[in-house]
Amino acid sequence: MPVISFVSPKGGVGKTTAALILATELAAKVGQQITLIDADPNLPLSKWSLRPGMPSNMEVIADTGEATIVDSIAESRERSAFVIVDLEGVASGRVTNAVAMSDLAIVPIQASLLDAEQAARAVSLIRTTARARGREIPYRILFNRVGASARIRTRNFKSIATSMDEAGIVAFETQLADREAYRSMFSHGGTLQSLDTATVTTIVAARANAEQFALEVIDVLRAEKAK
Repeated sequence: MPVISFVSPKGGVGKTTAALILATELAAKVGQQITLIDADPNLPLSKWSLRPGMPSNMEVIADTGEATIVDSIAESRERSAFVIVDLEGVASGRVTNAVAMSDLAIVPIQASLLDAEQAARAVSLIRTTARARGREIPYRILFNRVGASARIRTRNFKSIATSMDEAGIVAFETQLADREAYRSMFSHGGTLQSLDTATVTTIVAARANAEQFALEVIDVLRAEKAK
């Protein structure tokens, strides 16, 4: 079953939030087992799983060992429709091993030059790992925490997006907006579907954005499998 890794050598890009959004959306859509591997030393997803509201067809596995990540992924893909791996925000052997087992690597990025430079490092790692393993490892850049309205997206954002396109670095068409609803999953537990629309702002728009992201991920995986 597909393994999707979230990769960034830089922390603070919303990697864990994006991984949780995708996992919970897939759990709602496919109705089959979804495994989320928490490979961040701070274990934010494991902490989320202890709050109420985790879907019954989801499991969160904590894995902070460099030697064990391969086994965790291999065992999880045997019993799950999707395996999503939230990797630590550094370059390490564990990150390389996880990328090598991935069917899709997602590199979150915010609209800053520093993030763009670190994303280019992540793409280089993915490409190098692919060459070493003798197979293509599909990847996509995910623009994350962007302005909710296209009208307020910065010139810096547009410049970075153009530069990446010119460099042949492929990005998702979907961009995850900066929304309070995404942060609320960590503070309240549960999913976007279970959050209270009366107390969480912009929940309807957040749900639509998250669904669009999950559907595009599925489309990318199908296209890659069909090659």
